Amino acid sequence: MSILIALLGILASIMMIIVYRKQRELKLLLLSYLNTTIGVVISALNDIFTPGAIGHEISRIFYILGSLILFISVFKEYSQTFRKRKDNFLNNNLELSVVVIITPSLIITISLEILIITFCLISAMMSFRIAKKKRKYANAFLGMCLCTVLSALSLTIVESLGFEEMRLFALGMDIIFFTMLFITAIVIFLEQKLITTEADKTIMKDKYSHDLGNILHTISLSYELIKNDDKTNITLPKELDELIQKKIEEASNVVRFIRSL
Repeated sequence: MSILIALLGILASIMMIIVYRKQRELKLLLLSYLNTTIGVVISALNDIFTPGAIGHEISRIFYILGSLILFISVFKEYSQTFRKRKDNFLNNNLELSVVVIITPSLIITISLEILIITFCLISAMMSFRIAKKKRKYANAFLGMCLCTVLSALSLTIVESLGFEEMRLFALGMDIIFFTMLFITAIVIFLEQKLITTEADKTIMKDKYSHDLGNILHTISLSYELIKNDDKTNITLPKELDELIQKKIEEASNVVRFIRSL
């Protein structure tokens, strides 16, 4: 089970590295992925080779770093998204909750699980609000991913209180979490490709509509000069004149269609 979770974490981090190569602004999110993956790999190796050793304690350090970096990443995007809003009543309340909840947690921490839950809870709230504002699926998936963390850690806390049967459910939630982590990285990758495609489409649309428009303008101008210049003594046959006008109109429609894409 731990090996499967570790493999999912590695796949998620690899996908995020691929995404980061195109979006350097995702540096903090990548660091969060890497720390979380390092933590789960250490935990898996501990279960396989040295059960009962300090591997789990070391992995928790990476988990807390991952959750903290993720919180900073989401909070940074949240501030950039909502800071300039005039109707920022809810925004101010959420930022106030960050101070009220995080500060005591840093000063008096019952356990690392509770501290991670605190970071993940607020990060999930902010991710869902960003997703609603920007209509970005990646943020929505990240919020759902964080919700699975909350469930897994809550079950772990219940297990530590003596309810051993919760361990299996906690492991199941861990698998769901790292699967969601991997899916979130894929969604970010797909959104990146979509944005790139839209940008390329806009560039090509502007280029072709501009170039074709210039060519069409030159042809139309030449046609009008030939048709209306008495000095040339050129008389176009009626069929040819109608054909040229028809083709100019068709070309104009093509240019308008390209601009409307």
